[in-house]
Amino acid sequence: MKNATNKVSRAASWMLASTTLFCGTLLLVKSQANDAVSAINGKLEANYGSVNDTYSRGIAGSLSIPVAESWGIQFDSMYQHAAEDDFYGLGGHFFTRKPDVGLLGLFVGGIKSGSSMDNLAVAMEGEVYLEKVSVGAFIGFDHIDRNGVNSAFLPRTNNHDNFVLANLYAAVYPVDDLMVRFDYTNRLNRNFYDITVEYQTPVQGLSVFGVGGLGDGDFYQLMGGLRYYFGKGKNLKRRHREDDPINPLSGIFQSTGQASGQNPNKPAAGGGKGKGKGEG
Repeated sequence: MKNATNKVSRAASWMLASTTLFCGTLLLVKSQANDAVSAINGKLEANYGSVNDTYSRGIAGSLSIPVAESWGIQFDSMYQHAAEDDFYGLGGHFFTRKPDVGLLGLFVGGIKSGSSMDNLAVAMEGEVYLEKVSVGAFIGFDHIDRNGVNSAFLPRTNNHDNFVLANLYAAVYPVDDLMVRFDYTNRLNRNFYDITVEYQTPVQGLSVFGVGGLGDGDFYQLMGGLRYYFGKGKNLKRRHREDDPINPLSGIFQSTGQASGQNPNKPAAGGGKGKGKGEG
């Protein structure tokens, strides 16, 4: 009971610190509409589900701020509990965007676990907007530092490893309040395929979402949750194109978890047999 209380306390402290940072930034930046970010806005989400028979639950948040005529910044945070470990993440975006054309930006973020696993990602992000489809890419550098700990999430990587991180996706909007997104991710030399569905409900700012995915080594995931958008009322497609970019921390977390989903008897695409659990 005490252990569970400590975990809740750490998660609450992490989110409180992140919220304090966001609120402090709000006091320093004058709110004004521009092409990159329509106005100061944010979102909070809670998720729950299963990744390879391991239950996962967490929360995440983002705050977007216009800083110049066509530039914006966004701060991301997350907390996730899975595989008997706790994960904490912070990240930031600097980007330019035209809502009728697309987005181009830089993301820097990191995740730290209770078992001393560190993850740093630096990536370029871009989107192109068509009438009912958004096409995007997230490509960069990914560093894993396990600090000598045999993390349950990364049993098949060395203590210090660098990887290419690549995510390609297409988001389709059959109607303005419904998005169906198809993702391909290559991370830790593994391939993963996800489908995300998000629907904005009649309650202003509230949406429900679900994610299903498959990958190398018999990996699978099924997650769902609620997301609340702060800011002006608008349809889901406009929120995605005028307000906050995607928070990749939960995606980075999930793909980190995906590394543990490798079947030790199955090779990764283009490679030999994986190693058993506990081998470096």
